[in-house]
Amino acid sequence: MPPQRLGFFLAIAAAFVWSFTGPGIGYLLDVYHVPRLTIAFWRDFFCVVVLLPVALMRFGLPSRRELLRFAAAGVFFIGVYHALWVFSVGYNGPAVAVVLIYTFPAFATLGAWLLWHERPSRHAVVGLVLAFIGCGLVVRAYDPQVLILQWAGIACGIGTGIAQAGYSLFSQRALRDNHPWTTLAWTMTFGALALFLTQRPDTILAVGSTAWPWLVVIGLAIGPTLGGYVLYTMALRSLPAGAAGTIVTLEAPFAALLAAVMLSQGLLWPQVVGLALILLGAILPQLRWWPIASREGSRTSLHSFEP
Repeated sequence: MPPQRLGFFLAIAAAFVWSFTGPGIGYLLDVYHVPRLTIAFWRDFFCVVVLLPVALMRFGLPSRRELLRFAAAGVFFIGVYHALWVFSVGYNGPAVAVVLIYTFPAFATLGAWLLWHERPSRHAVVGLVLAFIGCGLVVRAYDPQVLILQWAGIACGIGTGIAQAGYSLFSQRALRDNHPWTTLAWTMTFGALALFLTQRPDTILAVGSTAWPWLVVIGLAIGPTLGGYVLYTMALRSLPAGAAGTIVTLEAPFAALLAAVMLSQGLLWPQVVGLALILLGAILPQLRWWPIASREGSRTSLHSFEP
């Protein structure tokens, strides 16, 4: 299978896995009232427990220069991002938070243009617009009862989009010299350290007094968080950040379909239209006229993520 086609399917898989994140966080916030930054910290911590030992045993300690790069990226693109994401879900609700986070393909495309002169074509821009409009329809952002936003919520939501775009752009370059497991392990480690510094003694263990909420947090970490990042980081080895970001907007219809199946929530006709628009926007990267980030990037081989 050609690397770009494999990257396309990996990005779809990442979108499906990530679709469980918003509802899981919403559940912990609404049912157990877990502090937001506490959720963000423990999600990353349990990911690090899995990632870092394997990275050290298999690939060793990165150079000081690489560690500094991973530290900066981890603090801003993992720690700050995951904190903003939990606050966005709390302020806006899972549905609208998903719409706001998927401003990131546009930010990633703009960043690649400004930093590396990777100018997108009209078709790329059309794909981004279609995907974003589709996300809005799927989560019913047109409904005033759904779209009740505060300025703080809007700021957090847009911040998640900018931070996720930064992670995509950083990873796309870092993967040229590092194994995906190394990149993810160290950025997640420094992100967890940054979130640890935000904890207070009275909140760090405030997940709950029973086993179930802790199991939910561990499940969110090992499943949607770690699994989604593994798949998405793999996809970035063969796809431009903007293209991969457009594909993972499929998270919105996946989440809507999960709600329809698991919670017996039917889809309205605008949601069906939105689902179609997202699918169309996600398919565009597979068409031959999608702008590849660079010839060098298109020739990059896709190695296994297995450590």
